Amino acid sequence: MICNSCGVNNKEENKFCINCGDELIVAENTSGNDCPNCGAENDEENKFCISCGHQLNKNAGQRKNFAEQSKAVTSTGKKGKSKKQLHRESKGSFKRKQARKFSGLKNLKLLWITVGVVLGSVILATSFDLIFRPQTKDIPVEIKSSNPVVEAKVFEIASKFVCSCGTCNEESLEVCTCGRAVEERQFIRDYLEQNQKSEDIVVAVANKYGWLKAEFASAFNVDASKVWNPNQLQISNNIIPPISPAPATSNNKATISDRYTIYSAFNCPCGQCRIDELKDCNCPHPNGAKEVKKFIDEKINENKYSVNDIIDFVDKKYGGKKI
Repeated sequence: MICNSCGVNNKEENKFCINCGDELIVAENTSGNDCPNCGAENDEENKFCISCGHQLNKNAGQRKNFAEQSKAVTSTGKKGKSKKQLHRESKGSFKRKQARKFSGLKNLKLLWITVGVVLGSVILATSFDLIFRPQTKDIPVEIKSSNPVVEAKVFEIASKFVCSCGTCNEESLEVCTCGRAVEERQFIRDYLEQNQKSEDIVVAVANKYGWLKAEFASAFNVDASKVWNPNQLQISNNIIPPISPAPATSNNKATISDRYTIYSAFNCPCGQCRIDELKDCNCPHPNGAKEVKKFIDEKINENKYSVNDIIDFVDKKYGGKKI
């Protein structure tokens, strides 16, 4: 039995199609001349099957009676359908289903293309953000003491220093929030919890990090290179050797006061910001002002190189030296 919906051939006893599940409709034979071999419907006058060539059994009288009976049934208002009609309808229905299926696949394809474009745009935007976002290190956690006296002394000692990172616009150490400032305050806190004297802690911080404020330098025995803006020092001859106001030569070690001289020798080498002068720029780009300034300050704090040496180091590492 052929399904009227999808055209699949089913067993005669089936009530529903094994392929699409639609109800199977029994075809009414209007000619009465079915082939006993293949079941194909033939015209009344045919003696051999048009499908398989098998000889048809019914004679002309039987076929005529069958046709008259079919007409009688039809005249009562119940219109039957021949196998040919059902077969044509099944083919048409199958084609329509195939067209709907193709349309659904096409719509699904468009949906996946749209989803792919959206996901690709998100991934591309995220990649650009990761590439051009300034690389930042994790800021260490500052573990404050539960003793308020210790924290008060940390604040007092830190207020005598400038943050030594070189990228915080010379913020005072007690208020700066960068990672280096947290590290320095923790250094002070650890010494206080070991019951060290405040004077000794100031010297220890100055020797390790430098950047002691000039107004406090005369009270502590520290090297001039560890003092922030030493040209403003009121120097005592028996504590710190006098500092010549003359600019550093190629044989003199660079100090913190020479940092702007070194900055002024360069343009910002990042190539991404609109500020040319390194001394005026504070951009966080790779090979940008913050990174270069930090490198310069680290070389100064090593207390081994002259201004010209550091300029050469920066030019070899980052470029950007003014012509």
